[in-house]
Amino acid sequence: MNRRLMSALLAAMLLFSTAAAALETDGATLDTDPAAGLSAPLADTPQTTEPDADKTDTPEEQQTAPEGTPNGETPAEENETGEEDAPPADEPPAEPEPEPLFPDIAGHWAEAQLTRATELGLLKGSDGKMMPDQIVKRVEALVIMNRALGTSLTADISGLTNVPANAWYRNDLAKALYIGLIDGKDSRSFEIGATRAEAFVMLARAFVYERAEPDLDVLSTFTDAAGMTAEQKNAASALIAAGIVKGDTATTLAPNDKLTRAQFVTMLLRIVPNFPAENDDLSMLSGGALISAPAADLTSLDPDGDRVFVCPTTSVNLSGVNAGGRIVLRGAEGMQFTASGSSMPMIAADEKGYASLALSEDSETDALLLAGEGGAVDFSGSAKNVEITATGRTIHLYSIDADTLIVSGAGNTIVMDGDVDSVRLTHTALNTKLTLNGKVGDMVVAGRGSKVDGKGKAESVDTQAVDCEIKLEAASKTETIDQGLAGVAVEMGVPTSVKPGGSLTTQVKFTGVSANKVCSAQWYQDGKPIEGFGNDSFNLSSDTVSRHTSYFTFTKNMQKSVTMGFKLTYYNPSTGETEQVSAEKTVPIENYSDEWYYQRDVDRVLKLVSSTYKGNYTAKYAIDGDYQPYEKEVFVNAKGYSSNSNYLIWINRAYQHVNVFTGSKGNWKLHKSFLVGTGASATATPTGLTTVSYKSAGGWTTSTYTVKPVVGFYPGTGYAFHSRLYYPGTTTISDASIGYPISHGCIRMYDQDVQWIYNNIPVGTTVAIF
Repeated sequence: MNRRLMSALLAAMLLFSTAAAALETDGATLDTDPAAGLSAPLADTPQTTEPDADKTDTPEEQQTAPEGTPNGETPAEENETGEEDAPPADEPPAEPEPEPLFPDIAGHWAEAQLTRATELGLLKGSDGKMMPDQIVKRVEALVIMNRALGTSLTADISGLTNVPANAWYRNDLAKALYIGLIDGKDSRSFEIGATRAEAFVMLARAFVYERAEPDLDVLSTFTDAAGMTAEQKNAASALIAAGIVKGDTATTLAPNDKLTRAQFVTMLLRIVPNFPAENDDLSMLSGGALISAPAADLTSLDPDGDRVFVCPTTSVNLSGVNAGGRIVLRGAEGMQFTASGSSMPMIAADEKGYASLALSEDSETDALLLAGEGGAVDFSGSAKNVEITATGRTIHLYSIDADTLIVSGAGNTIVMDGDVDSVRLTHTALNTKLTLNGKVGDMVVAGRGSKVDGKGKAESVDTQAVDCEIKLEAASKTETIDQGLAGVAVEMGVPTSVKPGGSLTTQVKFTGVSANKVCSAQWYQDGKPIEGFGNDSFNLSSDTVSRHTSYFTFTKNMQKSVTMGFKLTYYNPSTGETEQVSAEKTVPIENYSDEWYYQRDVDRVLKLVSSTYKGNYTAKYAIDGDYQPYEKEVFVNAKGYSSNSNYLIWINRAYQHVNVFTGSKGNWKLHKSFLVGTGASATATPTGLTTVSYKSAGGWTTSTYTVKPVVGFYPGTGYAFHSRLYYPGTTTISDASIGYPISHGCIRMYDQDVQWIYNNIPVGTTVAIF
């Protein structure tokens, strides 16, 4: 081999091994433990076939190259001279990337998330397909959440009114109900696609995001957020603030859009991208993690995401942990949580059974959030802010000094032994029993039926709801009961009438408003709500003015008046009553005169009416396309037709109808209209004006057909109205064709129709063919 060829081969080998080394550093390792984070494998779920309705949550999930490197490749190390070191000649080539578990996710924007969800057992395909862009049904989303939370216990689902007795998913609904993902009286169908807003609620319940007094300001940039329920707004605001949910656009949240399988698991994995197995090293995790080991000990860690301990976990101990994210305790039948030398931004607990949460003196949490329905909770330690969204729990806060205590859940029994600067029972905290044994600053009681007592003393207590009992000693006590809409009146202003062709502007003002309120407001027209003119966040004040303009399509026989209405609805949190005030007024509508309508329509109708058939030779074309009765009357009167009898006949060739009018010149009214068959294109019925010339009851019989009766027109010719063709001398139809041009020039009619012509139309009656 010559020296030049040998040099070329050596250069090629060097280039190949350098590329192989670069590629080898770029491969990503996938977690292939299919049972990670799961207590047991669960059955597949049938797949939905609904179309993809949303592309949200897609671009940000695609892999990006590290800063300063092209295409994500890692540059080779440089030597002291700045030149790249050549890799060893015997280094093996890079391993090829593994094939996707399902072919239909290859290259998908969420391929990494779908692969991860499949490995974790959250998603399971069907017939070798994952179908990532199909809409996720409500029940499928619940199945995924059950798998993530490791739910195994069930609740009675007899209160779910829209679940078939043989539904494959009944047990999954029982699990979801037990864990609190759905309510016991949910009447929805679970077999249709989940909306984004519904997914927000599922995720917020599953991972304890609901807040006692949510910051809804984050929703102000979204123009479509107003229609969501209070719980959906609470969930959405929390998930947006946490970076889990993004808008469909910069100004829309698309809460009613359906969610795909890929989008749902993407949001789930944003919260907890890690599902470590029981013996994994938790110190190596980056981002949120879902932990399902029966007992978890975290020591000397600085985790940068949420640590979510789910159903199988009943014991958690933190030692020397400086958490960057929340500590979430979710779904266990019993929980023993301890922390020493640790700090946390929040402990969020929603356990099904009894939970004991104990922080040592050298540990603290900025916030303690207690949620859901379940067993008693005992907490001891330092928590600056306490929020209780739970329902029906018994909660004991031992030796705790806090800045705030906010309760929004109903039916709780709460004992607090420490001091607190501010206490607020919101209007949803119904029937709360609160015992305060320490010093209390300002306190607001807005939950109806609440009782407050204890050995402590408050600086002030303001009661803002009825049926409350305040036995706690306080330096000052006041009652600020919402007066609702008492004394409020709606004053409506309208013009005396609506002029012809005009519009109607209605204005309302309000009197007797003692305090500004946020109400629901709705405009009505003729007793029906006007779509798009309702406002669930209507700011009522003495200066508020609301206007609506109605536009009308003026027609000859339109309504002669319109009734405008306006209604205010207010939910009074102090009394629990829904209050309404309204006003309505009826305004006459002045219409144009009949002559005005006639003159307006003459030109239009004369241009509209044609004598030329342009149809498809079916009776349907003639029936569907025929002129309106009013247009027929305008036409014959505008043409100035007269008749020697009280009848006038117009044969219209364009739509194959014989129209019979009664009256006189200039005042013809349509009396009857018959579907007919006029002359075929080669033997068309001649247009023009003529008269009925004779009548024959026996009709005509030839060697090929019989027709009867016969009513002639165009005197001295063979043109006539007659029946369809019968075999000669019989009553058996030989040609039933009608509704399109078919004859030799005569007008074929149904038997009963031509018989009516024969019986009623006098000889000499005008016949117009056009």
